[in-house]
Amino acid sequence: MNQSLKTFKEEFQNLLVNFLWRQWSALGVAGQASGEDAWIIDPEALLLLTCTMGRHEPRLFDEMLDWLQENGRFINVMRLKRILRTENFAGGRALAAVAACLGKGTEAMKWKMLAESVPQPAVVESFFIASDGQPLPVLGEPEPHFARYGFERGPLRLRGYSQKFRPAQTTNLALQLRALLGINVRCEIVLYLLTHEAAHPAQIAREAYYFERAVQGTLVDMLQSGVVQLRSSGREKHYWLLQRHWAELLNRPEKFPLWVTWPALFSALEKIWLKLNDPRLEGLDPLLQSSELRQLMVEVRPAFERARFDKNLSDDRQYLGETYLPVFLDDVTKLLG
Repeated sequence: MNQSLKTFKEEFQNLLVNFLWRQWSALGVAGQASGEDAWIIDPEALLLLTCTMGRHEPRLFDEMLDWLQENGRFINVMRLKRILRTENFAGGRALAAVAACLGKGTEAMKWKMLAESVPQPAVVESFFIASDGQPLPVLGEPEPHFARYGFERGPLRLRGYSQKFRPAQTTNLALQLRALLGINVRCEIVLYLLTHEAAHPAQIAREAYYFERAVQGTLVDMLQSGVVQLRSSGREKHYWLLQRHWAELLNRPEKFPLWVTWPALFSALEKIWLKLNDPRLEGLDPLLQSSELRQLMVEVRPAFERARFDKNLSDDRQYLGETYLPVFLDDVTKLLG
């Protein structure tokens, strides 16, 4: 592999893993300090990307499992499955193994159904992977839930250090609302309206990963409460909330955190990561590497646009042949920055 591309691959992994640590720490995972970010964390999107990237960072993966033991009841499994299907995340089998581990107690059924929705593979592979791409050795008896989905890893030794999420923290608005309103479409609608001046049902459904019919019907019911408001422009209907009342109710500042369509953004970053780890890419000359990466960015650009992270992406048509390679490296670095 081109040395600059190889170095970038290592830097990309470090930046992405550090970012995941930062988000999990904000949710209550132990082990790494976190600053206060200005956006809302999407726990389902975060879980899905960690199912891929966590295989390269065993401590992060197991701390995520530890957090789920404490806070997993606030995960919206129906939405999780819809995001997985819509964005084609690669960690479906790893997610099934996680769900199998959580399939006990009062929340057992939703996790069991998720685990059972993924077929068991015929092949077996090491779950954790070293930085050089080689499988990490398995020490101790294999963990049976992971073995069921074709993964070899050692026994779970969760530390139990994860805390309950902090409801007043800026980033944790989604979980705070779920604790108050329940794990349902009504909660996701309120979350979206609190972070937007007004919104059309189709817009909410698309960015919150719900069916439009469910969003539309729920908004009609919510309108009858007198809390959700409606303004029409021709045939377009836009719903909105008086945010200051909700700020007082939730014990938050009137300025709510930023909405980011994390599933789209994370799926694009995952596809870049998987491409950088494709052994076939390593054997290509710089011209063909540039061609492959150019095609990749064409494929993921719509996802960056949906997440509104496309403003700094270069127009690849202006860079011919090998000249696109440093442009690709610079674009992705700016995205992570």
